[in-house]
Amino acid sequence: MFRDKCCFCISLRTGTLLLAILGTVSHLYGALTLTALSDGLSNIDRNTVLGLTFYSYLSGFTCLAGAIGVVKRNAKKLRLFSIFYWVDLGLHMLFSVASAFMLFSMRTEICEKFIDESMTEDHLEMEDCLSAITASAWLVTIAMAINLLFKLHFAFAINRYANLVKHEQEEEQVCITHVVAAPPVYEHLEKKDVLFVAGKEFIPDHKQKESTKV
Repeated sequence: MFRDKCCFCISLRTGTLLLAILGTVSHLYGALTLTALSDGLSNIDRNTVLGLTFYSYLSGFTCLAGAIGVVKRNAKKLRLFSIFYWVDLGLHMLFSVASAFMLFSMRTEICEKFIDESMTEDHLEMEDCLSAITASAWLVTIAMAINLLFKLHFAFAINRYANLVKHEQEEEQVCITHVVAAPPVYEHLEKKDVLFVAGKEFIPDHKQKESTKV
């Protein structure tokens, strides 16, 4: 039952359509924002932003293709959207692991820089700073893990709906192209005209002689 639901409450079609629309809006909005910010950056930062902008545009149009695939029940567009979602999940996983590693491995450097730049009278101890950074790192890591679990569930839901549409279209194609053999046509045997005399079949003399000889 729950395999045919997204988030255990809505249909796979509705869930896939919502994910495609939200992905289209968020990625295209991000791409437009990055395009506006790229003018005032240095060459190194601009190349990074251009790469992210290209990926955002590509993601947005792929999600748009997924939305069209849901509306028109196009298995190819849905398969493209499903592949993109798995790739995006993999990239998010790599980013989350790298971010968590950096947060935990650079705690000391972050605290030293924060303490050196702190201008307040209350001096922050290194142990207090490390405790705060560690707690923050755990919160961020748990949040990223929860986000990955949701994206994993969504990826499975999209993949299942794409397979369902493909299976339904294959069945429809089989029904259309299936040729039913026509029943054999039997030609009606021609009957010779029969002459009846006094309610009995009249047989000519030559026919009677032939039957007698036999």
